Amino acid sequence: MSLRIPLHPPLRLLPSSPYQIQFQIPRAWLSPRPSPVPAATIAARRGIASRAARPPQPPPFPVVPSCPSPTCGCADTPAMPDGLEIDHQNPLNGVMAGYAEHVVVCTGKDDWLSKIEDENSGDNLAADLKELFGRGGKYTDPFHHISVINSSFPSSVPPRKAVQSTSAYLLPSFKYVPFLPRVSFDSVKALAKGFLLPEKLHRAHDGLSPAHRDRLTRKEAFQGLLPGVQDVQDVLVLICGHGGRDLRCGAMGPVLRTEFEEKLEMAGFNVAKDAVQIGSLDGEETKRIEGSSSPDKKVARVGLISHVGGHKFAGNVIIYIPPGFTNAKGEKHALAGCGVWYGRVEPKHVEGLVGETVMGGRVVEDKFRGGIDAQRRILRFRPPQRPQSLHHPEQDVAADHHRHRQEHQLAPRHHRGIPTVPILITTAILGGSIIYYSTTSSKPTLLNADYFAPYTITSREAVSPTSFVFTISPQHHNPSLPYLTPDTSSWRYPQWSVEFKQPQVQIARHYTPLPPLDGEDPSDGRLRFYVRAIGGGEMSHYLSRLRVGHDVWLRGPHIGFDIMARLGNMKKVVFLAGGTGVAPAMQVAQAVLDQSPEAHVHLLWAIRKREELQRANGPARRRPAWWQFWSSESNQLVELDSQLQDPSPVARQLKAMKNAYGKRLHIQVAIDDEQTQFRESDLQKAISSGNHQGVSPIATPGCRLHDSSALELAPEFEAPAAADDCKCGAGAGKNLFVISGPDGFVAHYSGPKRWLEGQQIQGPVGGIAGQLQRKYPGLANEWLVLKL
Repeated sequence: MSLRIPLHPPLRLLPSSPYQIQFQIPRAWLSPRPSPVPAATIAARRGIASRAARPPQPPPFPVVPSCPSPTCGCADTPAMPDGLEIDHQNPLNGVMAGYAEHVVVCTGKDDWLSKIEDENSGDNLAADLKELFGRGGKYTDPFHHISVINSSFPSSVPPRKAVQSTSAYLLPSFKYVPFLPRVSFDSVKALAKGFLLPEKLHRAHDGLSPAHRDRLTRKEAFQGLLPGVQDVQDVLVLICGHGGRDLRCGAMGPVLRTEFEEKLEMAGFNVAKDAVQIGSLDGEETKRIEGSSSPDKKVARVGLISHVGGHKFAGNVIIYIPPGFTNAKGEKHALAGCGVWYGRVEPKHVEGLVGETVMGGRVVEDKFRGGIDAQRRILRFRPPQRPQSLHHPEQDVAADHHRHRQEHQLAPRHHRGIPTVPILITTAILGGSIIYYSTTSSKPTLLNADYFAPYTITSREAVSPTSFVFTISPQHHNPSLPYLTPDTSSWRYPQWSVEFKQPQVQIARHYTPLPPLDGEDPSDGRLRFYVRAIGGGEMSHYLSRLRVGHDVWLRGPHIGFDIMARLGNMKKVVFLAGGTGVAPAMQVAQAVLDQSPEAHVHLLWAIRKREELQRANGPARRRPAWWQFWSSESNQLVELDSQLQDPSPVARQLKAMKNAYGKRLHIQVAIDDEQTQFRESDLQKAISSGNHQGVSPIATPGCRLHDSSALELAPEFEAPAAADDCKCGAGAGKNLFVISGPDGFVAHYSGPKRWLEGQQIQGPVGGIAGQLQRKYPGLANEWLVLKL
């Protein structure tokens, strides 16, 4: 049978839409249904208490409803940046991700790049651990999440001071690992296998093979490979101060740190600020971390940490109370072994949090975000209807999975007493309206700089386990692509990018297309991209999940630096690229070498693993074990030429470019996993022959294109240079030293970029490039440094 439903005014469609919609409804749905029995009657028949009658379960810890008012002076609450106000409307309870262990890396720094794994050009403990425990990592376990954060705590000084080492706290295990040498990956694996993997797997893993289960389980034998590990018996106060990620925490964090230090000292604590001192590793090891305090004083440490989620609730504070901690009466602390998360903390709340939580063992309810106990159970207040107040992190994952399954049922389930048909009909009508309006949108479907246009992934080729090259094609033919010259169908700009949209969270990120391959016709609109999925990278992980046939949305082109106008009559470009930053390097190399037969490009490519250069059967060299750190052996840089065997997809295109341009293109590769990197001497050698044509660089002070001082204020995106943009006259130009890659990579080699009035600018030249300019003052006159 059919049911005709007239459309009412609230659901008005456009005049072109039909006035009636027909729905075919199964007869079974229209059969008479018995009247629903009240829930209380059912409960009485079954002899159980109804949900409404069930008394609320008390929380498993002492609670006070709000933070007491301060009794002494405190700092003013810092003003928040415009448009970044604190969220005082949404509830705090439960707004934290479940985790099994916090790895708190001791960096000695107060702030970090937005993605902490990009610090120090990606050579850091956070990056290594995210490689193992992040998405797609070797030890990834959805039921045992390892959260890695940076902290301002300084690392302990290793016995050999020349060895670069990192320290870390493990919470709520309350362990301190003082020495993790950075010379190899072996110490990181020992940390993972000896301390971070679970002792027992979740029952969801019962179907795994014994070998797989064994790989995901902790091995105590590895603990002995890390010397000096100690129990933590000091109170730890962690405050989000990650200004490189969100300005709210960047403003609130330092103020709260000072306030906590003062109030803890007033409460009788010794606040330790120096690095943890480790005694001789040859004798008996100390079983606890000692602060520089008298024996009758308890020790606390207050540090800034990187992003833990919930920046809108700044200030965010986590208080870890160590096991065995006692209150003023000598009794065991009610929160001993727990970590308590607070949000919306202001300086005026600090005295109350110290008194109630640190001293009294009570949780302040109106600031409480959640917590974790010694058994790694997540602490949250439950609604009165729920009988439990504690659950394991894996319950969050299971609940999300259950909701996901319910949301993706192919057919609706029919429940007694629920008016299914009207709901379905209303949803269908609304859905029809939404579809109609979305399909009749007037937004452009061709690539443009204002709106996102649809493309389809047509091919995908893996480079490494975390990186890939994919090709996309426009869904609508465009006879005049905005990035091509009309007459030759070649690329119009030497350096440009497009934005990809992540529709699920409404963010966009810039990606640089790879140059067309030999034999490809750019006019067909196809574009290729080199992407690496990185820990915490929402967009890169979104793209990594897409396969051939999936749709993506692009906006652009966005034009970068006018390379040719800045190069002028000069002929030399040195391009230092980190990881996927090689894509703009390939763009620039092709544009410069095609423009002038006398030009020369020296490309320095830094990668983490050899598989980004060659397939697995290519030659590989391992780092020495971490106990061999005294060895002076150093691998040589790889020369990428026509002899390279089994190249990766990106290296294959670089090899083709090398064959096409010959000696005018010099490509060298440094592989971090083989302990090679580009040093100051490598950069000096690359630029030493900068003026091999005998032409003197010309630059007039104040010239937008060629004055180094003016370049400090230049944004990365700019319109092509006009004839009157250069004040230097005919023959103007400078050699170019270009750096592209992760923020930490760029900062290490050329100094960080800066923010000014809402846009990122070049900033002064620093890092290794700045050191070279100070050593050789003439370089600043001959070379421009560009940061991408």
